[in-house]
Amino acid sequence: MVRVVRSTDGVLSVGVGLPGRGAWLCRDTPGCVDLAIRRKAFERALRGPVGASEVEKVRVAVQVRPPSVPVPGSEGRAL
Repeated sequence: MVRVVRSTDGVLSVGVGLPGRGAWLCRDTPGCVDLAIRRKAFERALRGPVGASEVEKVRVAVQVRPPSVPVPGSEGRAL
């Protein structure tokens, strides 16, 4: 699982120890981001609008990868 956080300017970040309103998202299931989009889960969990370009950045960050490969933006943080 990874944490998705929305800053006040609407930018989404992926990491564990990030400040701000956040939501947990699975990273081992390829369709997880698609399901979240269909259910409007990002907007609901983050309590605000989320742009499509920001969701695409999250999609790239949580693509299925081996456990030894860190999620971009999570350097120095344990997942």
